[in-house]
Parts: sequence; C-alpha cells; structure tokens
Amino acid sequence: MEKQFTRNKMGRQRCVDNILMKGKKLIVLDYKTRGFALKEDTADHYQKQLDIYNFLLRKNGYETEDYAFLLFYYPKDVLENGDIVFEKELVKRKIDIDNAEKIWKKAIELLNGDCPAKCCEWCEGR
Repeated sequence: MEKQFTRNKMGRQRCVDNILMKGKKLIVLDYKTRGFALKEDTADHYQKQLDIYNFLLRKNGYETEDYAFLLFYYPKDVLENGDIVFEKELVKRKIDIDNAEKIWKKAIELLNGDCPAKCCEWCEGR
C-alpha cells in the first residue's frame, strides 16, 4: 500500500505511521514520542485520530481490525555520551467507526459552512 501524505499548516506531513496486516485486515500502528511517562488518560487523547485513520481506510476499500495500536516512546535515561535510552509502551485501543463518521461529517459541514468568526487565519482569502 502506498503511503499518502498531506501537509498541515506548519508544513509537517500527516499520515498513518505504520500499517500491520493480520490476514486480509489492516491494523493501524501510530508512534508517539513524549518527554515523560504516560498518564492514565494519555492514549485517550489520540482516540479520534485512530478512529479517523480506520474510517478513511475502510472508505477506501480496505478492511481493518476493530482495534489499533499506539506505540509510545519516552526518555528513560541520558547516557554520559549524550545518547538517550527510551522506554517503550504499546497501547491497544478499540476503534469506534461510528464516532469517526460523526467527526468526519461535522468537519465537512464546517468546511462547507460560513466561518463562525468575522476574520480568522483559516478564512483569509476566502
């Protein structure tokens, strides 16, 4: 499968980090780098992203599992030579396609609607 890239306003590329295969189904694997260990709700903050990735894959004709993975990396130690040793933590998340579809429809509605403010960075030149 060819990786598709998009750029956000800051010029960074946005795409699924990795896709695993289990039989004929795809599993999204997204990497996250942090400066500190995970909190209880850290993975919750990425749920919409995982849901949307799976929604878009399905809309493009791919079958996906009903779960995805987040692989977190955070510093464990800094060695004398400056090398950083990272801790890794893999988190499995259940996917909610219905939630992704609601988010997608709301985004399309917002994009097709009038700007809620008289002037903002998104509406310049509109």
